[in-house]
Amino acid sequence: MSEFYSELKALRQERGIDLEEIHNRTKISLAYLRAIEEGRFAQLPHTYVRLFIRAYAVEVGADPDEILNNLENFLGNKTPAPKVKKEVEKEVPDAPSLSEEETADLSAPTRSAKKKRTDMITGILLVIILIFAIYIINVINKEEAAKAPIVYPSEFIEEGPITEQNLQNDFDVLTKSVQMLEAEPPYTLKLATAERVWYHTKTDTFKPYEDVLPSGDNRLYEFNQTIEILFKHTKGLNLYLNGSTINSFGSSSNPVRIFLSAVDKTVTIQHFIPKS
Repeated sequence: MSEFYSELKALRQERGIDLEEIHNRTKISLAYLRAIEEGRFAQLPHTYVRLFIRAYAVEVGADPDEILNNLENFLGNKTPAPKVKKEVEKEVPDAPSLSEEETADLSAPTRSAKKKRTDMITGILLVIILIFAIYIINVINKEEAAKAPIVYPSEFIEEGPITEQNLQNDFDVLTKSVQMLEAEPPYTLKLATAERVWYHTKTDTFKPYEDVLPSGDNRLYEFNQTIEILFKHTKGLNLYLNGSTINSFGSSSNPVRIFLSAVDKTVTIQHFIPKS
C-alpha cells in the first residue's frame, strides 16, 4: 500500500499543479514541499509541520482532516480516546430486621440515611457528567482549531538595522563591481532567501523602506529607473531580474549593497568588510 504522502504527490501531478504554484500561494519553501511529498517530515520545522501539511492538502484538493489523521498514524502518535469510567453503586447490605417499636423509633433517621445516600450518588453522577463534558469540549475545540484558517507565525525579528553611519564607522568597501544591465523594461526584481535577512531598499522616487525577509519567503519590487538594496548578508539569498538570476554578488556574511540603474544600464555591487 502506498504511503499517504505519495498519494498526495500523485494527486498534485494528476491535477497539473506545480510545486511553484503551491509555494507562491502558501509561502512554504520548495524544500519543505518536496520533503512533504517524500515523507521526510523530520526535516520540517516541528512547530509548523501540521500547518504546512494541512496547507499543502488544501492546495491539491485533498481532505485536510483525513491527511492529518494519516500523518498522526504514520508518525505513531494516534492514541485511543480516554474512556469515562462509570460509577458502580455498591450494594448496601440489608439492615437487620427491627421490631415495630424499634422501626417506629428509627423511621426518621432511616429516611435521612437514604436521602444522604441518594444525594451522594447524585453528586458522583454530576461529577462524572462534568468530567465528560470537559472532555467533549476539549475535543470540539481541537477540531475547530484544526479547521481554522492557517495563520503563519510572523518571522519578523529585529535583526539590527544597518545605517549609512554604521557602514562608514564599522565597515570598509572590500570590492566594487559594475556590470551591464541587459534586461529590458518593465523591470521586476524578485528577492528569495533560504535564511532570514534584514534589508533596506529605495525604489525610484519612493521613500526608503526596511524589512526582514523570512526564511523561505520572497518579495517582488517593480522599478522604472533605479533600485538600491542594502542587505545585512547574502547567505542563501537569490535575486532574479525579469526572471533571470543575478548571481555575481555571491554569498557573504557581511553587508552587500546592490544598485540597479535603468538610466545607465548598469548593475553595481559593493561588498563590505568589518574594519580591523
